Amino acid sequence: MNTRRSDGHALAAGSIPKGPPMPHLVCTRDFTGLRAVSESKEKKIGKVRCALFHPSERRCIGFLVRRPDAALMFHRKDLFVALDGFHVADDELIVHDADPKATDRGALKALGVNYDACVIWVGMPVMTRSGEHLGYVSAVDFDRETGAVASVRTEMGAASDALLGKRVIPGKYVKGFRLGQGMALSAVGHAASEDDDDALRGAVMVLDEAAQLPVEGGAAAAAGKATAIAAHKTKRTVVKTKRTVAKAKASVDEKVEQARPAAQKAAKAAGDAAQAGSFAVGRQLGRASGMFAAFKDEFNKAVHSEDE
Repeated sequence: MNTRRSDGHALAAGSIPKGPPMPHLVCTRDFTGLRAVSESKEKKIGKVRCALFHPSERRCIGFLVRRPDAALMFHRKDLFVALDGFHVADDELIVHDADPKATDRGALKALGVNYDACVIWVGMPVMTRSGEHLGYVSAVDFDRETGAVASVRTEMGAASDALLGKRVIPGKYVKGFRLGQGMALSAVGHAASEDDDDALRGAVMVLDEAAQLPVEGGAAAAAGKATAIAAHKTKRTVVKTKRTVAKAKASVDEKVEQARPAAQKAAKAAGDAAQAGSFAVGRQLGRASGMFAAFKDEFNKAVHSEDE
């Protein structure tokens, strides 16, 4: 009757409104991969794929459950389960499917949100208001009852994390997801060009002060090699300074554009091999022009390939 937090501590099973209450703060990792079971039919529905967040507010509204393909051939749409539409028992997500407001349309209507506008935060780039990239969302801690975001955990990739460590950004620094701002989002496993004016852009935006928060772990910090962290910070500062100069001096725009292909090629050789398939899975589920269907297909393909 326990679930596990990402820090290894056990969480007492609970529900809203059924069963003993769960601790207020939980992590998206506590639920991802759990077996989802119908409370009324007592049979498996699928597995929890990811947490879903409000289009504009800083809160988790529920989870997407991946259902098995029909006859092993036809893909079935994910089942949305609201935060108050389930309880956890024996490491299983027990869905209150007898309640029309627990899942899918009924739940979305009760929440007053458009499904296609909701966002999967995990995998999204994290950026400051000034444009500094702080990594990607690896997990989110939130209030079990309200869904309010308590903190966002970020990572840069296996190699960078091992050397420099990871960062936990408290909720007070988090502004929420912003569409049209930040980095060019890509389909899973395919890099998006920053020069593409038509690229779908978005990021989880944070205050500039978040860049000064300490990192946790990392070989450089553990060994006392402060120069590695200092060099990393210096690199970020140089990038930000170049952006400022480029904006202030329009006369050099053409030269900057000519230099970009070479810089992007070098960056791709150094980092894309390790990260292209690891990030940018978080995304806004849809937009008016019909991006939802294409993005959702790519997401499904990536998840199925990971399962295999």
